[in-house]
Parts: sequence; structure tokens; C-alpha cells
Amino acid sequence: MKTQMMQFRVTDEEKALIEKCAKKADMTVTEYIRASMLMEMIIDGEPQALKVVGRVMGEKALEVLSRRVKPRLKGSEA
Repeated sequence: MKTQMMQFRVTDEEKALIEKCAKKADMTVTEYIRASMLMEMIIDGEPQALKVVGRVMGEKALEVLSRRVKPRLKGSEA
């Protein structure tokens, strides 16, 4: 669960560019910035960033699997 908030200042031009790139990636600005920063940390060799990304990917995979399995379980109960 995300409980901490970070804030930073950008120029109008930077804000517009970040919003454009986030939209192009079909992400919110928050998702885009978080993903970009984590990727930069991974490229820089930060092992904790790789652990964070791996955990998040695992959680997302479980969510997708759960959504796919639930309809099949309901169908087998009938």
C-alpha cells in the first residue's frame, strides 16, 4: 500500500512533456514517473529497485490470474 507522497517542481514545458509521455504510455503521470525512476535505478545497478519492480510485477500477475480464474470457478459451480 502506498502511503508516502513526494512532490517536486517542474517547468510548464517539463510538465507538458511528462503528461504527453504518460498519456502515450497509457499511464497516469504518477505511474509514469514512478516507472521511469525505478527503471533508471535498475539501469544504475540498484538491486533494491529490481526487487521493487519484481514484487509489483508479481502482484499484477496475481491480479490478472485471479480475474481470469474467478469466472471459470463460478462456471464450474453451476
